This record gives sequence, structure tokens and C-alpha cells, in this order.
Amino acid sequence: MKRKLTRSRVLGIAIAVVASVVAVLLILIGVGVLRLPGAAAPQVTVAAVEWNILQGKTQFGFGWFGNNSRNMTDVDGLPVTVASGHTFALSLTLSNLDHVNHSLYSVVASSPFAVSGVLPALPVNVVSGSDDFVMTVTVTAPTVSSDTTYSLILTINAIPP
Repeated sequence: MKRKLTRSRVLGIAIAVVASVVAVLLILIGVGVLRLPGAAAPQVTVAAVEWNILQGKTQFGFGWFGNNSRNMTDVDGLPVTVASGHTFALSLTLSNLDHVNHSLYSVVASSPFAVSGVLPALPVNVVSGSDDFVMTVTVTAPTVSSDTTYSLILTINAIPP
């Protein structure tokens, strides 16, 4: 026996389909997969930055570039806030405390960040006795669905390959 499609039945099916589509869209907007036009991009805030230097020691037992670890503070411009997936730059001044030149070979960022550039280009030689060598690292922030705060670790490798 075939059921007849009545206007009220068709209307009920149409309302159910529309309600389901609206519910799915609201869920996708709520979890950040979809954004409404004109909505601001989620922000990534970097509240803390730690620089780690992989390095050898001078004849006096000091690291070639001083301490192996350095923390940036608000005096250094923290926190940094950028739009999700965008880049920002951080600079570090190094002193070569050794009596010979040493090179910097690479810089890596802790996940979910990525290093997208370093100035001057690596590898770079840092002259013995230099106390004003400035390295600027451009970092790409992660893509996030809502405002998120992170701590970032940047590791500089000065150990020859």
C-alpha cells in the first residue's frame, strides 16, 4: 500500500531537513570550522619565550654564547598577539665569549609553531669577542579555531654538523 504525500507531510519533511542543516551549520560555526563574514580571525598570544642554545664551552667553562637558556619578558615585548596562522618576529642579541669564531647553524621552534625565516641567513659566523650580534627569527603562529595562549621555545644550534 502506497502512502500519499500530503502537503502537511511534505512540509514536515522540509522543516526537518532545514532544521538539520541549520543545526550542522551552528555546530561548525561553534567549533570554529566555519566563520561568519566579518568575524575576526582567532588570535594566538605568545605569553612566554625561552631561547635555548646548543653550544660548546670556552676554555674557562662558559658557554660560547653565555647561558644555555634565556627567557624573554615583557621588557622584551611580550606578550605577542597575532592572527591565527600569521607571522611575527623575535630578536636575540648574542655575545661570542670565546677566543675563536663560532657559527649558528639552525633554529627550530617548539610545536605547533614553525620558523619561517632567520636574519641573517644561516649558517652564519659570529666573530670572536662580538657582543652585539643580533639574530631575528620570523615565526609562523599555528592555525587555531579560537583565541589561544602559548609558550614558545626556540632552539639555536651552534654545534657543528
